[in-house]
Parts: sequence; C-alpha cells; structure tokens
Amino acid sequence: MTARRTLLIVSYHFAPSPLVGAKRFSFLTREFTKMGYDVHVVAQELNDSVHGRADNSLPIHGTVHRVANPLVVPLKGKGLGSKMANAVLRRVLLPVGHEWFWARAATRKALEVARALPRDATPGIVIATSPPHAAMIAGARIARKLGWPLILDYRDPWSAYEWPEWHRSSISQWLAARIESRLVRRSAARVLNTPSMREWFEECFDFVPAERNHAVPNGFDAVPDGDHRPSREGALRIVHAGDIYGSRSLVPLLRALEQLTARHPGREIRVTNYGPLPTTEWRRIRGAGLERFIEERPRIPFAALFAELRRAHVLLAVVSEHMTYSTPYKVYDYMAAGRPILGLAPNDAALHGLLAESGAGVGADPQDITGIERALEQLLFSDARLDSARVDRYRWSNLALQYRGIIESVAEPAATDARGVTSPQTH
Repeated sequence: MTARRTLLIVSYHFAPSPLVGAKRFSFLTREFTKMGYDVHVVAQELNDSVHGRADNSLPIHGTVHRVANPLVVPLKGKGLGSKMANAVLRRVLLPVGHEWFWARAATRKALEVARALPRDATPGIVIATSPPHAAMIAGARIARKLGWPLILDYRDPWSAYEWPEWHRSSISQWLAARIESRLVRRSAARVLNTPSMREWFEECFDFVPAERNHAVPNGFDAVPDGDHRPSREGALRIVHAGDIYGSRSLVPLLRALEQLTARHPGREIRVTNYGPLPTTEWRRIRGAGLERFIEERPRIPFAALFAELRRAHVLLAVVSEHMTYSTPYKVYDYMAAGRPILGLAPNDAALHGLLAESGAGVGADPQDITGIERALEQLLFSDARLDSARVDRYRWSNLALQYRGIIESVAEPAATDARGVTSPQTH
C-alpha cells in the first residue's frame, strides 16, 4: 500500500475564522483530504474577532494545529511606553507585517508535526499562503529544515505590486522585495490568485522559471436548487455585500439607475447594501439627490445573506484602482448564488477577465455612467442566462484538481528544491 503524501499547509487564518483569508484553504483542505492526502494545517489560535462571530459554514478537514502569536502588535495599553513601542514596531514591521513574531512559533509547531509522522512516510509538501506574510516566512523555514518542496500561495501580492504610498513607503517596499525574493528563490512553485497577479509577480521576480508560476483562483461550492428566486413583482434589486470605502463610490451607479428608471418607468430599481456605508459616501449620495435608489441594511450571518443573494436580480462587485490585481472573494459567493454579476472596476482590473471567462456577469468602468446603464439594461431586461458549464469551472472540486497537478509536479523528485539541488529528507 502506497503511503499517503503529507501536505503541511501554513495558513494564518483558517476555519472557523470569519476573516476572508480563512476561506481559500478551508475549502482546498477539504478537497485535498478527499483526494487522499494527509493534510496538516498550522494556523493562528482562534480569538475574538471584530469581523464577527465564527463562520461555521466553513468546512474543517485535515488535522489543524493552532499556534498562538507570542507578541501581538499593536501592543495593548494606553501608556506612553506602549505608544512609543507601537510607533517603532509599526515602522520596523512594515516590510513583513505585524504577525512576523508568529512565524517562529508556527515553524516549531510544524516541525513537531513532521517529527510525529511515520519514519517511512512519503516526503511531503509545504504550502504557505499569504497574507499575512509571516505564513510564507514560516513556510520557507519549515521547508528548508525538512528538505520538502515549498509552494508559495498568494491570495494578495506582497511586494510585487505598485502599492499606494499610504500602504507602504518606498524603503519598506524595497526591504519587502529583498525579503520576498529570498523566499521566492527557495520555492519550487508559486500559485497566484489571478492571472493579473501572476503578471505582476513575473515582472518583479523574473529569476524563477515562469512555468512554475500558476494562477488558481478562489472558488465556490455548488448549492442545491431551491425556491430562492428573484421576485417577478416589486422593485428590481441590486445587492452588494460588504464595504464601500476609499475611492469606491456608488454615485455613478445610482446616476445610471436614475436614467434607466426614466426609460423603464414600470419597475422600480434599488440597490441594497448589506453593511454600513461611510458617512462620506452618504454625503455624496444625498448631495446628488440619489438616496431614493439605495437602502442600507445591517450585516447578517452568511446563511441569511446567501439567501438574499439568491433572491437578488443582480449582484454588485466593486474594485478600486488600488487593487486592480484582485477579484473580491464575494464574487465567488455570487457565482454560487447563481445570479448575474455587475462588476464595476477599472479597465485593467482582473475582475473583467474573470467575468468574461466565466460568463458570470458584465463589467463596466465605475465612472462610466452610460456604460453602467448599458450593462444593467442587459442584466435586468434581457433574457440572457448564465452559462453554468463555464461557471462550474470555478467549483472548489475542479480547482483542487488543478492544484493537485501543481503539487505532484514539485513532488517528483520529492527532495528537489527550486534550484534543482537534492536535499536529504529528515524529520
């Protein structure tokens, strides 16, 4: 009988954490377990979160090893000493993130896990997902000590993106790139969340083989058909789940609704936002006299929110110019809901490519009122249907098959690192 290959996954956030960073590998771990891998996850210990209660809809599979962060930054306390220490730590840790101290504790825990494996166990693979970047730092240390191949999984870029000045200074960005370059050189493969992110990565790290850079997006689980369908009467509902912040604004969308309503007076059209809108956004909306087209509702548990997504006529995703590489995770929840998506994003945003490839919706420039109106008319007043076969490519079960190909490609020979040097297998 062939021994099961071990996957040692370093994911700072993991189910049932309500943070979006917990979702990707909570689902992938389930699929890897089904495939027969012996999956161990090293994750942060569970703490109370300002982002809400535990998300019990997330699957928990494999063996999860929780590790406490030995020094949580910012430090608690209102005294002068704490304030001074936090000011220093914020500047020093900018290149690597506040969770840097967790990397050593995570490494120790992972090595304990490896020592407990059977002596004749098949050499394993280390997968480290970021952010936070401490997970990749730990993953590289673990892989080096064990002599196992390392896969770096990017949900967001680290230094391979032109971050705005408010995020990271040029000096911090330079240091981050130097640190990240060392980890990239040690890795056997890189997995990035979108093709756009892979392009940014390859411009910055052209010293590693491009054929070992892969794009594997997030995904969704299929849901059974039910009676959650849009109403044929009353207002046409456009639903957005989450925050509107920074450069994002719904005013152009509401202007487009105003014009569309004038041409289709028989049906009211409204935007429902689940989550609070910033005061500045309300000021913009009221200043434009468009408040009748939008309503704000409080956040609700995911199960209840998902039912509302399935009842919507159109689902809204908004991307700012600061994160054009990214596809919001909510888009995959939208795919699962089976409702058409309106994506408002700059012309070079990754979201447009995803919507075009999947057939899950239509994109428009967030400032182009005429373009938004045209897209909404197509989504609300035409008989076009989603191409389920194209959307189903983004199910977690199908994405895990892609990921398995990457895992097995770096596993043979199992002791070969990204430089082609054979390392001894030790526990």
